[in-house]
Amino acid sequence: MSAIGGGSRRVVLPLVLAASSLAVTSYYAVTTPRLARFSAGSDTNLLATAVKGPPAGPRALADVGVVAADPLDQQTVSAVIAARARASGDTERTLKEAALLRELGWRSNTALKNLLWLSGTTQNIPMLMDTLDALLRRQRLLDQIYPILNLMTVDAEFRRLLVERLAKRPPWRAYYLQSASDLTDPQQIDGRFRVMRAVQAGGDRLTRNELAPILPKLVAIGRAEEAFGLWTKYRGAVDRPLADTRFTDAAKPLSADALPIPFEWQLGSGSGYYAEASQDSEGGALAIDWDGRGAPVFARQQTSARAGRYRLNVLGEAPISAAISKVGFRLVCRTGGAVEFSAEAVGNGRLARLVADAGVPCDYPELQLFGLVQPGTSAGSIIFRSIQLVRTGA
Repeated sequence: MSAIGGGSRRVVLPLVLAASSLAVTSYYAVTTPRLARFSAGSDTNLLATAVKGPPAGPRALADVGVVAADPLDQQTVSAVIAARARASGDTERTLKEAALLRELGWRSNTALKNLLWLSGTTQNIPMLMDTLDALLRRQRLLDQIYPILNLMTVDAEFRRLLVERLAKRPPWRAYYLQSASDLTDPQQIDGRFRVMRAVQAGGDRLTRNELAPILPKLVAIGRAEEAFGLWTKYRGAVDRPLADTRFTDAAKPLSADALPIPFEWQLGSGSGYYAEASQDSEGGALAIDWDGRGAPVFARQQTSARAGRYRLNVLGEAPISAAISKVGFRLVCRTGGAVEFSAEAVGNGRLARLVADAGVPCDYPELQLFGLVQPGTSAGSIIFRSIQLVRTGA
C-alpha cells in the first residue's frame, strides 16, 4: 500500500478512529439472552476498548463460551473478540481475530465498527472503504459515517477507491454527494471537489442535486473558478460573464426538490417584495413586485467576471428610467466590498446603460439587483427583459 502525501495517512487514520469512536452506543438487537450482556455497553466495540485503556480483567473471559452457541454469528464473534481484548489487552491477537469478521458477512453494525478499528489500526484503506460501504448500504450511523468519508477524501488512495465505488452507483451515492452541510474544512471541501471532478472526468454525469451542494462551499473558500468548472461541465456552454442574460433558463420550471446553483439566477421574495421569471410572447422576463420599503435583494447571480471595469446594458419596459430609479445594481466580492453601477445613458425608451463606479477588485463577483431607498412606500411592478454585463477595461 503506497504512502500518501508523506505523513498524511499517519495523521488521517487516527482521526478516523477518533471520529468512529462516536458510534459506540448504537447496537443491533441481540437474539440470545447469553449475548445480551454484550449489548448493554460499549465493551463490545473495539473502538471503545482502545479508548477505555486498562483491560476489564479475567471476568470477561467467562463469556467467551457464548460463541459456541452460534460460531457463525457475526455479532456474537465480534462481542467475544472485544471481550478477549478487554481481558487480555493483547492488541496483536485482537488484530488477527478481528480479521475473521470479514469472513462472516456484513450484517452487524458493531462488527462493522470493529472492522473500522481494524482497518484504521492496520492502515488498510481498501478494508476501510469496504466497511464504510457496508454501513452506508445498511443506512446505519449515517450522521457519523459521512464525516469519516469527508475526512478520508484528503487521502489520494481513498479518493480513488471512493470514485470507483461511486461509478458503480451504489444506493447511497446521491445521499452522500448531497450531504455537504457539514463540510467546513477547506481540505475536506477540496477532497470532495477532487472526487466530483474525477467522477466527471471518468465520463459519469452528475445530477443537478449531486452537484449543487458543493458549489457554494467552493465559492466560500475562494475556489469559485473550480466551482464554475464543475457547473459548466454539467451545464455545457454558458454566456459569460453573466449567464442567462434573457432569463430564459430562469423561466423554465424546475422540480420541487431542485437545489439552487449560484451561477444561475437566484430570485428572492420576502416581506413586501417578490421576484419571478416567466416567458411571454417577447421571450423571457424578470418581474419584480415591490412595495417600496427597505432595500431588499431581488435577484443575484455568481458571475464568471474577472477583476476589471464593467458596464451593464439593461433592457426593460418603457420608460426604463422608472425601473432604474427603483432598482440598483452592484458587483459584490466574496471577501467584502461592492462596486455599484450608475446611469450613463437612460432615457424614456427601453434600454439603459450603466457603468461601474470603479473597477471590481476580485474575480467571480456576485451581481445583485437590489431595491433603492424610496422617498415613500408605493407599490409597483418592474419588468426587465435582459441584463448584459460587459467588460470595458482592466
